[in-house]
Amino acid sequence: MRKTVLTAAAAAVLTAGLQAPAWAVETPPAPTDVTVGWFNGQVHLTWKDNGEQNEVLLENQDTQDIKIVATTAADAPNEVQLPPTFQAAERVRLHVRSFVDQQYSQQTPTPQFDTLRPNVPALQDANLLTNLSTSLKWKQFPIGDTNPGDPLDLPTGESVKASVDLPGTATRTYSFAPGTTGTIPAQPRPAAVKLSGVNEWGETADTKLVRLGTLGAGITVPASALYGNRLGIKSTLDLFTSEGREERASGIKVELQARAKTTDAWKTYGRYAGNTTTAFETGIAALGNRQYRLLVPARKVVSGNVIALTPASSTSAKSSKTLVKFVSKGFTPAHPARHANVDVWAKIQPAATVRGTLQVLLNNKWSNVFPVQFRNGSMLTHANVGNDRGHFLYRIALPATTINGLPLSPTTSSAFPITIG
Repeated sequence: MRKTVLTAAAAAVLTAGLQAPAWAVETPPAPTDVTVGWFNGQVHLTWKDNGEQNEVLLENQDTQDIKIVATTAADAPNEVQLPPTFQAAERVRLHVRSFVDQQYSQQTPTPQFDTLRPNVPALQDANLLTNLSTSLKWKQFPIGDTNPGDPLDLPTGESVKASVDLPGTATRTYSFAPGTTGTIPAQPRPAAVKLSGVNEWGETADTKLVRLGTLGAGITVPASALYGNRLGIKSTLDLFTSEGREERASGIKVELQARAKTTDAWKTYGRYAGNTTTAFETGIAALGNRQYRLLVPARKVVSGNVIALTPASSTSAKSSKTLVKFVSKGFTPAHPARHANVDVWAKIQPAATVRGTLQVLLNNKWSNVFPVQFRNGSMLTHANVGNDRGHFLYRIALPATTINGLPLSPTTSSAFPITIG
């Protein structure tokens, strides 16, 4: 026992005052005063050390994964800024350790925090408002933060972002507080709107789109038509919900509207189903001089992951005249002898009471013969053919008139003959 003690003491004396070998590098002390927070939208980490190099490690406690995310030189400031692109996890820590010649200190961790993104705001509905703004409705479940109040939780919390892809390359964004509804103002069209959940760690985008499109219309209106005949109005539609790409669609509701004069309100007289591929019929009976336009009501179509919205639109006003329709006309008899008495008769639509003029063609010029009176659409007048023989052409001229509050333009019948022997 004593011999062993003496040997040990002797060893202690012999080694006292000798330097350690050059290869025996001491382990550096662990960093202290580690802090973590936000600065300019990035994770800001600081610490104190004794002037060594440092490594910053990210530990995902959910998966037990740990990796180096930054290295600093010995003469560099004791801080790093990391973009918030960490993998989403409930429990995360950053660690700082110092090293000299591959000798590493103990790791000093930050408090635990989460890197969870918001849940997707799932679009439920979208509608156009009268001022052409768009109301949005969505459903979004809360994250379920198991570590509330961690050092990287921001007081602003989550938000919902509406990203608007405008014509060309322009974009706009609108931010809403957590909830279920929001409204974006009127936008240039066509445009696409997508919702995203946003917090300090990133975004989660919905796959459903709102497309804000345009539905334009065209109309051709015949200059005139006979009373009661169908006015052959043709219409066209152009639908764009994506820039530069015309949609093929059918069954689009449109309305033919008319008014007697510009100061009158438009009234709907016909409803039709239109399409964007061909001109389609939107005719109506000619009942008087009117202006016409095609109205396309606001439209909403839900198909798959797309809600397409187009505002109401209309064509410019197009005018058309209505002429009295001569149903029949003539002389009885049609081949009288000289000095014979004949009947001049005619029927018109509408069954109007109006005073007209019988005219004859002499020397290539129409001349008035005598007035004729229509009562309830019928006229019968007795006359004598006189002394002249030959083949003669007559016609009836009617002035402008009004029927059921609508004006009819002055109308002249086609010519009808009489042959006097």
